[in-house]
Formats: sequence, C-alpha cells, structure tokens
Amino acid sequence: MEKGYIILAVSFVLAFTIVKVLKPIAHWAELVDKPGGRKDHAGVIPLVGGLAIYASVLLTTFLFVEQPIFIRLFLLAGGLIVFMGMVDDRYQLSARFRLVGQFLVSCIFVYGLDVQFYAFGDLIGIGELNPGWLGYPLAVLSLMGAVNAMNMLDGMDGLVGSISMVSFIGLVALFGASGDSTFQYLCMTFIGSTAAFLIFNLWGIPTHKAIGKVFMGDAGSMFLGLSLGVLLIYGSQPQAAKAAAFSPVVALWFVLLPMTDMFTIMYRRVKRGRSPMAPDRTHIHHIIMRAGFSAKQTLYIMLLVQGAFVVVGVSFYVSQLPEWLSFIAALVLVVVYQLLMQRSWRFIRWSKRHLFAPEAT
Repeated sequence: MEKGYIILAVSFVLAFTIVKVLKPIAHWAELVDKPGGRKDHAGVIPLVGGLAIYASVLLTTFLFVEQPIFIRLFLLAGGLIVFMGMVDDRYQLSARFRLVGQFLVSCIFVYGLDVQFYAFGDLIGIGELNPGWLGYPLAVLSLMGAVNAMNMLDGMDGLVGSISMVSFIGLVALFGASGDSTFQYLCMTFIGSTAAFLIFNLWGIPTHKAIGKVFMGDAGSMFLGLSLGVLLIYGSQPQAAKAAAFSPVVALWFVLLPMTDMFTIMYRRVKRGRSPMAPDRTHIHHIIMRAGFSAKQTLYIMLLVQGAFVVVGVSFYVSQLPEWLSFIAALVLVVVYQLLMQRSWRFIRWSKRHLFAPEAT
C-alpha cells in the first residue's frame, strides 16, 4: 500500500503545480468564466481544473502504474473528451455538437476497448440477465449518460469534484479487494488530482495570487464522468482474462445520485416544452439552497447522500445479499426522489418556516 500513498501524494502535487502554471495561460487564452446571467460568482475565474486533473492523472499513471493497452487507450480517449470540453469552455459549443463528440469518444471505449455489458446480474430474481448484442449500444448510452450527468451537476463549487472523489474512493476499495492493483492505483491518481483541484475551487480567492480560485469547466466534469463510467462498466463485467471486481448493481449505486438528478431534470424540461439540455436552476442542490441552506451546507448534504449510496451499494455486495434486493432498494430511492422533487416547493416552504425562520423580536 506504500505505493498507493506515493501515487496519492505525487498526483496531488502535480495537479496543484499544474493549476498554478495554467492560471496565467488561461487568462491569456481567455479560457475563463465571467460572471453574468445565471453565473453569480465574483471575478473572472480560470477554467483549468479539468486540464490539471487530466494532466496529473496522465503523468502519475505514466510514472507509477502498469500500462496495458487498455490504460493507454483510456488516457488517450480521455484526452479527447478533455480537449472537446476545453473547446466548449472557450467557444460554447452547441449541445448537438457536444453529444456527437461524446458519442464518438464513448464508441472508442465500447468498440475499441470492448467496454460493454456482458451481463447485468440477477436484477429481478430470475437469474443472470444477458443483453447480448445490445450490450454495446447500452454501454455507449451509459457512458454518455455518465458524462452528461456529471456535466449537468456542475452547478456549485466542489460538487462534482467531491462526489467523484467519493466514488473513486469506493472503487479503490473494490478493485483492491479483488486484487486488481493496476486499476486501484489508477483510481488513486484521480483522488489525489481532484483533491488538489478542490483546494483552489473551494478555498481559492479570485484575487489571491497564491491560491486563486479556479473552476473545473466542462473539460473536467466530462472527463470525470467518462472515467467513472468506464471504470464502473469495466469493473462490473467479467471478461476472458479477468473476473468482475464487483457486481453490476454496485455500479448503479455509485452513479445513482447524479443519474437520477439528470433524468429527473430532463423529464421536467421536456414536460414543460423545453430542450432537455437547456440550463436552469432546478437541480437538487439548487432546491436545497433555495430552502435556506448555505452553499457549504448543501455540499455537505450532497456528499452525505453520495457517501451513503456508495456505502449501501458496497454493503449489499459484501454481505452477499441478493442482487435483486439491491436493485429494488435503488429503484425505491429513485421513486422517493421523484415524489420529493414533485413536492419540492413544500420542502422549501417548510424549511424557511421552521429551520430558517427569522427570530421574533
């Protein structure tokens, strides 16, 4: 495990250093986020967090992690999504262009690296469900879903980075328990790199020279979403040369929060006659903040929920409880989420009246 600590330290230092190097370049290249419209942050913020995370993961992996062809192509295709995200951050690409790019990059993993669904496990109590040839297109859709779920969730400081870190920590434990040290170390590079970014994102000050604030940008959120999706599919599927590190239903728990939030928001937008990709402020973290909680309190609530989901999913697996039971529990939470979102105005009104009501004078 000593090597793991070295990987965490090196990836952290590299990402921290790269952010500081890229910040002045970002201002020169106008790769920045300016306040206005729905963006109420102070100052002009460099969008270099995603670039720093990717560069740190790439360099740390090259130095310390075994590199079979899968890892090499993983980093190459990850670089493509980072590049597309960077261009989007700079020039605001259309939703259609982004979806086409995400589709092509996802196809590299699915058809080039054979990251597909061979089996879904015993989800409904009748035995193993095998999708057959549908495993390929379903994997493409799943990766695109993970990319967009993380991208759409990136609406407040530290949220996507922190939620990703919780998931990667869970993957470190699962890959480690299965004896797959290569992918365990790969996940550690993400943890160290993202932790360094969060220092600038959560505690950075826009005008501070030493620790100036930076954002992740679409490059970072899409890279983290894609990487998480690929590793969850890869780890949950048996292949000729390896057994699955964990069951497919465990992977569902790791992305349950961002994916449920994304599909709920998209459904509500379509129902209102809007584009499912149109931005708004109706995500779960927006509702929590509207109820009176501060940004930091909202972040802690979201992290608590994500951590609980990861722990529950892993616990079902470790306890060797039936997969269908874990799947039903996840579906119940999705239904509960929908009911709560439909009555979110009641929660907002109750919270302001009972939790944040001004004291009588």
